[in-house]
Amino acid sequence: MATREVADEVLPARERIMAAAIEGLTTLDPAALAIQRICDRSGVKPPTLYYHFGSKDGLVAAAVESLVAGWIRQLDESIDRGGTLADTLDQAVAAWQAMITSPQRPFAVFIWVSMWSAESREALVQAREHAQKLIHDEIAVHIGPARGSDDLAGLILDGVLGAAVDYQLDSDIPALRRRLTTLTTLIRLSTALGADPS
Repeated sequence: MATREVADEVLPARERIMAAAIEGLTTLDPAALAIQRICDRSGVKPPTLYYHFGSKDGLVAAAVESLVAGWIRQLDESIDRGGTLADTLDQAVAAWQAMITSPQRPFAVFIWVSMWSAESREALVQAREHAQKLIHDEIAVHIGPARGSDDLAGLILDGVLGAAVDYQLDSDIPALRRRLTTLTTLIRLSTALGADPS
């Protein structure tokens, strides 16, 4: 507790509020995102929260953006850009599995907050577009620009999200690994065919 108190004294109010909101998001409990609960955890009064974020929806959207940025950075940094397609796909499967099984449950948070507000949905749409671009760019490195490669990247991302939902339902790590590996097989087959769906 002493460490938390010292951290609270050192961190600016905005960062403490953001940390409390992120902590609340990862519980998937609406009560954890009540204004007073966030204020209590961050050691501020409600006017301070409203000053920095404008509203609860604004705070949730900012927390989602922060979480998303961290997860995308983690995914981006886990891929060695100099490797072969097989290396890249193996690294992607490991990164996706780590994110899906993380105690913070990023994909569960994504689904949960998508129903909160237009601001939260917009943050998730931007995250999806960024993640799809990362996948597209990695495919393009190995096969060059190909017709349909953006659609392939979207399909792969949909598969990752589907695997995440299945994992939330069954908590079966071997099944998750199998689903993600099947996605990489799809990429291998598609790139061998030039990623042209027609």
